[in-house]
Amino acid sequence: MTQPGPSDYRTLDRTPRADQPTGVMDQVGETAHELRDRAESIAEELAAAVKEHPYTTLAITAGLAFAVGAVWKLGHRPPPSRLQTLLAQLPQMPTRERLLERWRS
Repeated sequence: MTQPGPSDYRTLDRTPRADQPTGVMDQVGETAHELRDRAESIAEELAAAVKEHPYTTLAITAGLAFAVGAVWKLGHRPPPSRLQTLLAQLPQMPTRERLLERWRS
């Protein structure tokens, strides 16, 4: 059986380069700064669009709110009442047209 040799993790070159972050926290910090910059640019573009087209923005917002409310309402239906349950169990009543057809024939 072969014995494992010394691991290579100690022999890796760990000298930081100028173009490479030194640790995970530096990478997280850079990513946070990039995300903040993107969010600021999106917010500026959105503010400019709202100032240029206020009624269009209002209409889009109202439409989205209606759509979200409709989807939410579809998922949260109240349980049927006693009357609705009873009516669902009754046989189908004939319509006026069916009664008139039976009477004429």
